[in-house]
Amino acid sequence: MKRPDIRAVRKDSTLQFLEDFLGAGTSALILSWAHIYPAYWFVALFALLPFFWRLTRANLYRSVILGTILAGCYAFVAFTGEILLSFPTFLFRLFLLSLIFSAFGIAVNRTKRYIGFNAALIAVLWLPLEHILTHYAHLGSIFAFPETDSALLLRIGSLFGVLMVSFVVVFVNSLILLFLKRVVQALSSRAKSPTKDEKKAYFPLKEIILQKRWYDFPDPRAPPLPSNVLT
Repeated sequence: MKRPDIRAVRKDSTLQFLEDFLGAGTSALILSWAHIYPAYWFVALFALLPFFWRLTRANLYRSVILGTILAGCYAFVAFTGEILLSFPTFLFRLFLLSLIFSAFGIAVNRTKRYIGFNAALIAVLWLPLEHILTHYAHLGSIFAFPETDSALLLRIGSLFGVLMVSFVVVFVNSLILLFLKRVVQALSSRAKSPTKDEKKAYFPLKEIILQKRWYDFPDPRAPPLPSNVLT
């Protein structure tokens, strides 16, 4: 039995980690932008797309890694001031965020494996974690923006509560991801399946390349001799 190439395995693992870091880090950067500038809260409606995209292709171990990367990148942007003021407090917040996002990554991964990527269920899975962040960890809401002056968010929050805002944000992110996956699948299937005209066009070429034998080609022979030489 041939042993796997260690260098190839390490290279593949490194590439996966870089892709996970790019996906989760991009989501963290967009979320941080929405919290730093509440007027641009709407960017949170697609902030989780890179994170979800990688999460739907990850195993259980990589789901934890993705959650940890998302928490770390978000903390280093959102809680930058606490690094110099109170570093132990920053580490505590980073630890709690890592637990929350890792738990969310595991929940989404298991749900996608056994049930499928359901947008409403994914949004419901975030609600207890949001409640823990707000009422027990005292880290504030991740997907709700209390400082914004958006009439839409204020109405949703006043009618259904702050948790409903987080539900809507995660739900919209999941719906957009499902839509993009359908578009990609449609484009890829359309590119892979040739039409009848294309099949007919390729058939003679296949006939010539695959079915011709060596004796179908003329043997090399000299040009015909002049008639006066033959006589």
